[in-house]
Amino acid sequence: MLSAIEQSRTYGAPGTRNSMGCADWRQQFFDQFPTWAEKLAAGFVYVAKQHGNAAGNRWLARNTQELVEPSFILGRFLPIRSALARAMNALINRGSTTIEGLQAASKWLISVEKRLVIGSLNATHDDDALVNYAQAQAAAIDKKASLLIGDIAKINRLQRLGLLPPSAPPRMDHSNKLLSKQFRDYQDACARQRNQFTPPPFIGNFRFQQWHYLRPLCISVVRATAIEFGSAKCKTHGIAPPSHKLPAKTQLARLSCSLWWRRKLRRQCGRTVEQVMREAHRVHKQAGIYCSDFTVERRRSQRLRNNALLETLEAINQEGQTYTLAELAELGLANPDHRRAELMLRIRDTEVEARRLGHTGMFYTMTTPSKFHAVIANNCARNRKYEGATPREAQQYLQGVWARVRAKLARDGIGVYGIRVVEPHHDGTPHWHLLLWMKPEDEATVTATLREYAEESQQQELFSRGRKTTARFDAKRIDYSKGTAAGYVAKYISKNINGEQFMDADKYDHSMTDSAPRIEAWASVWGIRQFQFLGLPSVTVWREVRRLTEKQDQMLKDWEAATRPHPCAAMRFAQIRKAANAGQWDQFLRLMGGPMTKRKDQPIKPWVETKMTTGANIETFSHATGEDYGHEAVVAKGRYGEEQKVTFGLVATGRPGFSSEYMTRVYKWQVRAKGSRAGGDFQAEGEAESPWTRVTNCTQGPDIQPREPSLEEIKAQRERLEEWKRSEIYRAEAEDAFREGQEAIEAARKLFAPSTPTQQEEYFPPELC
Repeated sequence: MLSAIEQSRTYGAPGTRNSMGCADWRQQFFDQFPTWAEKLAAGFVYVAKQHGNAAGNRWLARNTQELVEPSFILGRFLPIRSALARAMNALINRGSTTIEGLQAASKWLISVEKRLVIGSLNATHDDDALVNYAQAQAAAIDKKASLLIGDIAKINRLQRLGLLPPSAPPRMDHSNKLLSKQFRDYQDACARQRNQFTPPPFIGNFRFQQWHYLRPLCISVVRATAIEFGSAKCKTHGIAPPSHKLPAKTQLARLSCSLWWRRKLRRQCGRTVEQVMREAHRVHKQAGIYCSDFTVERRRSQRLRNNALLETLEAINQEGQTYTLAELAELGLANPDHRRAELMLRIRDTEVEARRLGHTGMFYTMTTPSKFHAVIANNCARNRKYEGATPREAQQYLQGVWARVRAKLARDGIGVYGIRVVEPHHDGTPHWHLLLWMKPEDEATVTATLREYAEESQQQELFSRGRKTTARFDAKRIDYSKGTAAGYVAKYISKNINGEQFMDADKYDHSMTDSAPRIEAWASVWGIRQFQFLGLPSVTVWREVRRLTEKQDQMLKDWEAATRPHPCAAMRFAQIRKAANAGQWDQFLRLMGGPMTKRKDQPIKPWVETKMTTGANIETFSHATGEDYGHEAVVAKGRYGEEQKVTFGLVATGRPGFSSEYMTRVYKWQVRAKGSRAGGDFQAEGEAESPWTRVTNCTQGPDIQPREPSLEEIKAQRERLEEWKRSEIYRAEAEDAFREGQEAIEAARKLFAPSTPTQQEEYFPPELC
């Protein structure tokens, strides 16, 4: 049997020496789309049989305008090529006709290519390529700022020498008032000065010139221009730039930091690829449950890199105790067993306190409308109501629902407390489980309010065969005869941490050893907080006070003897410390004021202060720039120049207006490479000093800080800078630099060119020169 392409060659007039035949004309389209050539040929044959060769040719020319060759796109994303090919074929099969399916597949492939190419980075490449790309973006912004600094120095020097091209005077009526007495004397001296190139009798040209003060361009112009350049790069990559509320130097520090770009690009690449895999129908219980296999493998590689790094670093304290960072991580809440144990303890003891108070416990489940779900739960078929929302957008929808519920309950004067657990459906769409306690008389109002807002959107989906379903919202009263409230959420907590204890398989009959890592990868890639307590005391206080174990009893006594805390504050702190070290969260909750107590009314709060740089080599004066940093040299700065806020301990409140601080961070840790200075004494090293500025401010004096110009002044200075770049002097210098570069390239070619012409063309092809 002849193929469709061979059948198509039987239609139309043959070609001549001076003209192309119909078959050869159609072959151009088949060669342009080799993957779909057979389907296009079959479509042409069908139309030609019905309406003739000319109609078939018109059909082929018209319907191939929006097509793309899939092999070009699939070849760019090799790690997920099979998933994209499967989705492409599914779109073709779902079309009412073959050509409509091809057009739908082409449109989707074009959108996939546009999303997976972030800037010029392939989102499916390995992490090494991403790291190199992040360094290139940060270096480009830093280079832009450096070039601008050179331009500003040049324009300021030419302005000082009076060699700038003529320009319009500044629009300031009070410009003459800005002239100092020294500058006015300089103006008069220039006016009286004899021009050496003018024969007598002469008239000084300066007598007819009007003088205006032009403020020299400052470093703020560089920051504003570089930030605008970096923000444009962020927009190209789909990344949110640093907040404009931050200082300009902090914004520029972030934009020119490769670590900042690396973090943003990893997040953007991970979410983009995962969303494409969801659209490709590769995230459901019959394929990759909760998240795609590609994301799981990428997350596993990231964890291996992190663990390898933690193994190479160690921390030493003032007592000589040395641990690797991996060992310290296992001792804290990074250990999933410790995290699960703390969560279950807080839930169980909160239930104990709620039952003592006579409060009612309710277990609620909230899900999103159908438009957020990519597949149908029963048969894993594609959901035609799906509008392309990501799991993060679904989480934001649920957060909006809960925000309206909290606002309504606050207006009604009703308080609730408990825990919220977020877990994914098999297709990655999140849903919420809420374990809440409240007063018995408020239970009906709370349930009705939650139901009203949870079912507010797409209400037509709530009815099946004339009966209302609980698919969107479900409420259950805690029946203590069947089990405790902790038992209601135990499996959800275990499932969302590491899958151990309480359960062996999830509700989709997948082993928890396989499902738990996939849920962790899902929460990581979409940035979803899985657990959150509501209306309960700060867990930071609980964790900080438990740092003071029995080993620190003497240290605590010495601290109280030195600081003399208020007796009431000391008594409260001792009671809360005793309850926390005994692991009695219910007693801790009661001593902290009980459930639904506002943070400002709780007796103990975290003690947070600005971190100060320590060490004997602190200098408050820069010999390079002449600046006196004063207190700024002592305040510890972060990576981007912002002041560091750290937790020192706790603040216990006595009578109103009286409070006392307790230090809980008793160890001073120094992180170093594993094995370096082994056996040496502990030596605290201060943070790195703030970097030197690129501007000399020697004339400002030690007590006068340079004034930051206003937005209007920065705008005016930027206009002057752009005008300078458009001047003939700047253009001539740029052309000279370009010509010198071309001459250097030509000299290098002649210096290293082979002797024979053939070899010369081989080493230096004309198109590359």
